[in-house]
Order: sequence, then C-alpha cells, then structure tokens
Amino acid sequence: MTQETRTVPLSAPWIDERDEELVLEILRSGWLSLGPTGPRFEELFAEVVGARFCAGVSSGTAGLHLCMRLAGVGPGDEVITSPYSFVASANCAIYEGATPVFADIDARTFNLDPAAVEAAITDRTKAIVAVDIFGHPCELDPLIAMCERQGLKPVEDACEAPGARYRGHPPGSHGHPAAFAF
Repeated sequence: MTQETRTVPLSAPWIDERDEELVLEILRSGWLSLGPTGPRFEELFAEVVGARFCAGVSSGTAGLHLCMRLAGVGPGDEVITSPYSFVASANCAIYEGATPVFADIDARTFNLDPAAVEAAITDRTKAIVAVDIFGHPCELDPLIAMCERQGLKPVEDACEAPGARYRGHPPGSHGHPAAFAF
C-alpha cells in the first residue's frame, strides 16, 4: 500500500487584473521605493486599523524589530513571546541584544497563555510580544493589564492578522505598537 501525500498551503494570494494594473502603474512611474504610493498606503492602513501612525517597512520582521526599538528593548533585557510563531517573534528581541523567553500557549487558541506569561516575568523582562496566530487575535486585555501592572511594553505581532478583530476592533488599534505583514 502506498501513502499519498500532498502539500496544503497555508494561504495563496488572490491577485486580480486590477492588482496587476496597479503594479504596472507603479513600475512605470519610476518610483519603486520613495514615491507617493508608500505614504498613501501608510495613511490608509493606519485609518483601516485605527492607529494614529503607520510606518511601511520591508517585512514583518523589520516591523517587529522597529517595535523593539520603540519599546526601548536592549542588551540584558528579556522579551516574552510565543514559541508557536515565525522566528521573527523571537529574533526581534535578539536583534537588540535581548533574550527571548518563551511562554506556553493555550491549547485551544494556539496563542499565548496569559498565566504562562505572568509566570515567565522576571526583573529583566522589558516587553511582551503577543502573536495573533493564523489570523486569530490573542487575548490582549489580560496581557495589556499585565504590562500595565508590571511596567512592561506590549507589542503585537499581528503579521498574520490583517482584517481580524479583537473585541470589535482591529489589531493595531489598542494603543501599543503592532506589526503587520502582507
């Protein structure tokens, strides 16, 4: 008996003719990096997620790195995050000389378990990177409350969550830095 295997992709892009037209328009404009499209995208995306600001960068990894800078993370600090994520959720701390600390996930949601995060906090903890896995937002309320009590910086890895909602609001609209990817 032979076993049949096949690849099941996590996602596939949906590209239509209008998308192709817009890409050609940008390519033909001669502005591939600093043209008017970037600032307009930032403005519109900030509006969509309900954030005051948006900064377009090259990748979700670069966005998370920027969030670490905004949080003031540096050498000797610890950053708690999920072990069930893309490596950037931990690497963003390493880039600043900090140590990622993994807290367990909730078996039902695959997102950070707030009780496990609380147990992982030490006097060196500076920030928490909460990951919205597979478009499902993490339980932000207890994590933000924990950050407020402990004097920590919350960062949301919403790279997999454009279009999601947490308690009726999009990721990135809860008053702390968030990174998205496309």
